[in-house]
Amino acid sequence: MTRPTPSSEETPTSEGSGEKQTDTQPKSPVSEPKEAEPEEIDPEEKYRQAGKIASQVRDEIASKIKIGARAFDLCEAAEARILELGGRLAFPTNISINEVAAHYSSPENDATIIEEGDIVKLDLGVHIDGYIADTALTISFNPELEKLVKASREALDKALELIKPKANSKDLGKIIEDTIRGYGYRPIRDLSGHQLDEFVLHGPKTLPNIAVPHGVSLEEGEAYALETFASTGSGSVHDTGQYLIFSLQPVRKPLRNRGARDIVRLVAREFKSLPFSRRYLSKHIPKLSLALGLRELTTKSVLRQYSVLADTKGSHVSQAEHTFLITSDGIEITTS
Repeated sequence: MTRPTPSSEETPTSEGSGEKQTDTQPKSPVSEPKEAEPEEIDPEEKYRQAGKIASQVRDEIASKIKIGARAFDLCEAAEARILELGGRLAFPTNISINEVAAHYSSPENDATIIEEGDIVKLDLGVHIDGYIADTALTISFNPELEKLVKASREALDKALELIKPKANSKDLGKIIEDTIRGYGYRPIRDLSGHQLDEFVLHGPKTLPNIAVPHGVSLEEGEAYALETFASTGSGSVHDTGQYLIFSLQPVRKPLRNRGARDIVRLVAREFKSLPFSRRYLSKHIPKLSLALGLRELTTKSVLRQYSVLADTKGSHVSQAEHTFLITSDGIEITTS
């Protein structure tokens, strides 16, 4: 939904007052009341506001993740609640089950239901004026996988303890890998945490899940989302070929299809460069126009597609994630 822009207040006129002013009458200076200018909120406070909403919605939706719950309903509930609390969607809510590690945001008419034995990852994002909070947790309905949940959560906690200005990302990767392997599982090597910036979900610096020979220095004032993944499978994800999330790319190309043009206008207004879901588009674009529009936009690389990512069939993946700001003496976790 587009937030309504408040209209300017009209200034009343003196027409029809029936009074005539003459130059001989003294005039008292009249000062027009001025609208108070909104106080500018600094970026750090916007990160905090986004984090507060994200953590509240994460915890509320986690309580709704139960056997028999529909993934579609959970995604819809999370996104509606974010908007209700005054946030905007930084990316579509993900409900990824079992071997699926990332990018599963229910399509329209999704019939996926949480079943006994499943392990479910909830990953959601909120922004305030482009300043993002990204957070995730895992819930297991299989007692044998509780250690898997603990592995990713403990790896996240230990890595966060190391972070301060000038910390090196390679040290985070090592503690994450050592912790997860200590539980007998594999970290997912091709997924990583990421730097955040205004309307930028994946910045130039990354935070690896594994030990690497070289890293980057983390600096005071930067914001990051650190996410850890533990797997019973291969420790690597592959594209499943299912595309449910997209983002608008900074390219201009002629578009023949009206549905494509409608999609671009809608996305540019509501999301700018941030990711959005097919499910969202289906509420605003007719089915045939949506299909034809997406085909043209992805073929011409006007939209980037994010494949659902999964480890080996039959494996299980857990995830934990927090957003943090680097301060002069450590970090401030905005999604705790």
